[in-house]
Amino acid sequence: MMIDVSDPIELHLARDGAVTCKNYTELGYDRLARGVYGHLPADVDDYYDARRQLFLVRARALLAPYAGRDIVLYGPTALQALGVALPSHLEDWDQYHILVPDTGYRPLREDVVTHRCHSLGPVRVINGLPVLNPVDHWLQLADATDDELIEVGDGFVRLRHPLMTLDSINRRLAELSGARNVARVRRLVRWVAPGTESLYETRTRLPLIHGGLPAPRVNCPVYAPSGTVYHLDMGYELERVGVEYDGGVHVGDVRQMNIDATRRRDIQDAGWIIYTVTAEQLKNPAEFVRPVERSLAMRHASARR
Repeated sequence: MMIDVSDPIELHLARDGAVTCKNYTELGYDRLARGVYGHLPADVDDYYDARRQLFLVRARALLAPYAGRDIVLYGPTALQALGVALPSHLEDWDQYHILVPDTGYRPLREDVVTHRCHSLGPVRVINGLPVLNPVDHWLQLADATDDELIEVGDGFVRLRHPLMTLDSINRRLAELSGARNVARVRRLVRWVAPGTESLYETRTRLPLIHGGLPAPRVNCPVYAPSGTVYHLDMGYELERVGVEYDGGVHVGDVRQMNIDATRRRDIQDAGWIIYTVTAEQLKNPAEFVRPVERSLAMRHASARR
């Protein structure tokens, strides 16, 4: 399928003759890739957003000379372009992975890694870049562990700006029957939970399941006596036991600390036991899994009495 990777940003190819390596600076352009000139994205305060914006602009510049050819982004490059958070060892912000048919043209650039396939399948253009269905790119993460694949799957069905639904994920997996890695992902998709907000929430939930506990409800509602409805990262509603990940991003913010204190008090007044998990505790999950297990057992025993 021939695709159009025309960009919504201003790009100039050196081969067109108007902007070249000799005059691009005096014309006010930046060199985005070999033989491609345009403008770098404006500075933003958030490091991660700035990194992704630069990544997207450079990806568009790399593909611009190949407009009209059978080329799509592949694996980590495609998922990063789609805005899916990846475990750090799966990220690649320095190279651009692309997929081309076996008989298709293969770009030769030092920062481009080319993968081949029999045929591309349905292609869509997002952010000016050609990609496949997110599930196709999920299957391309062959080096990911099972837990990492679940983390990526959670990223498809995030609470905010989800890319897909569980139904659409399962439909695409059914269409890809026999594809490489599909059997493995089908086995893991039952643990994907809509409604998370970060990789770390998934990394907090999975040890509970691996520890033999039931899967908690994600984004679990708590109805406080004050009339306020709060949402925990995850919780067991019947036992009123909640678990939340705390990344410490609000340390030193007095206003936010007061808001958090009021929230915690309201939740406890509603009869909930709350466990807060930190990044350090994730290195030894037993530190929080066993206490949660004891609280669940205690609440069960109390209910029986």
